[in-house]
Amino acid sequence: MKKYNIKQIDDYQNRLTEQQKNALLKHCNDFDVYPNICAWYDDMDDFYQDWVYDNKIFETKAEAKNRYKQGLKEGEFKKFSNGEIVRLSL
Repeated sequence: MKKYNIKQIDDYQNRLTEQQKNALLKHCNDFDVYPNICAWYDDMDDFYQDWVYDNKIFETKAEAKNRYKQGLKEGEFKKFSNGEIVRLSL
């Protein structure tokens, strides 16, 4: 499995803490997902705002939550201890 490093993290908002960078690298290496962040959510409410209300990808929060759970299992989403969530480009 390829091992990613801090220099490879694409944090387009430049807001990752050192602790988050380390957690993200572990996540990316565990799932073999390149550490390219394509979306950042402050919390689940922000996630729902984007996926249900703004972009209307799903009609309900329940549908969006199921998609989020699926993405967690696949490594697409990483939730940090402070509740922030990043989406990685797969």
